[in-house]
Amino acid sequence: MKASIPILIFVLAILSCKGPKEDSPIDVAFSPDEEHAEEINTECFRYFGEKDTVLLTTHVDGTNITGTLDYSIYEKDKNSGTIEGEIRDNMIIAEYTFQSEGVTSKRQVVFKNTEEGWKEGFGEMKSVDGIPVQVNIDSLDYSHQMALTPVPCD
Repeated sequence: MKASIPILIFVLAILSCKGPKEDSPIDVAFSPDEEHAEEINTECFRYFGEKDTVLLTTHVDGTNITGTLDYSIYEKDKNSGTIEGEIRDNMIIAEYTFQSEGVTSKRQVVFKNTEEGWKEGFGEMKSVDGIPVQVNIDSLDYSHQMALTPVPCD
């Protein structure tokens, strides 16, 4: 037993001297670093009108979506915040947490991918757990002109 302890220590010392494991070329090719993954999954969209601007930045992970959403609508309070939700049936359905005049609020937002770009849907809303949500997502109005189109992310 006493003779096996020095052998065990010797074997452990040899194993620890192997150095760091190098990834195979296949592992490297199919495992992008975090910075590269951010570039792949991040997209930016903007509506720019005469006096109105809406900017949406999205990060997509499968069907989950997070990002930022900023509104600057003429003669209305600016608001800026984050979205968290999902992509379903060519739509973004998300909870929008935003700041406006120093107050934090939440509401549901729904954007549909149309031929013109991403358009926010508007319709009757109700309060669920204190958060305004759309009563019927299938009957939202997208007939307005504020289409968010792709732009380079800053």
